[in-house]
Amino acid sequence: MKRLFSLFGIALLFVLSSQPLVAAPLEVRVEGLMSNMAILNINGKQRILKVGKTSPEGVKLLSANSRFAQVEINGKQQQLSLSSKISGSYQAPTKVSVSIQKKYGQYLTTGSINGRPVSFLVDTGATSISMSMSDAQKLGIAINPANAIQVGTAGGVVRGYHTMLEQVKVGQLKASYVRAVILESGFDGEILLGMSFLQHVKMRDDSGVLILEQNL
Repeated sequence: MKRLFSLFGIALLFVLSSQPLVAAPLEVRVEGLMSNMAILNINGKQRILKVGKTSPEGVKLLSANSRFAQVEINGKQQQLSLSSKISGSYQAPTKVSVSIQKKYGQYLTTGSINGRPVSFLVDTGATSISMSMSDAQKLGIAINPANAIQVGTAGGVVRGYHTMLEQVKVGQLKASYVRAVILESGFDGEILLGMSFLQHVKMRDDSGVLILEQNL
């Protein structure tokens, strides 16, 4: 009888050990970013990971720079920026995109700044979004004289002012706290969509169509 119970126990142990383990839900938040290293908060515990290392919770750091951390969880990859997080059971990110046709040799599109509709001219050579004084006034963007700078343009050096835009959107693509420059002699209605926004999206050219993509 004892041998029978012993065999039953071994069989039960085998059955239990053969059951697939269900991964516990994770909450992952980025607290710090640097070259080849990231500081993550995983379920309330701070983990400092170097590229190629995996946390005790199973989060692997694939790459990291001052802007993004690429992590792998349960074989799926996710790109996270500072303070962004994954909550609950991990799911692959939703990708949104915008296609921009070239017109007259330029990529023109519509969007919004701080919730107000605008027209953009995509300019990968511009370090930040730029607009005229008149456009800034129409959008209700205040100018701080203390932020005055000299800006080099195709027409020469002009006076401008640094500012920060609360939110910029192009279709479903969006970015918060985006750097911009207001030019005293800029052209009205021609708002350049520069790299201060474009750095938040992926860009590719498809036979003359510029495609911008972003993970939500």
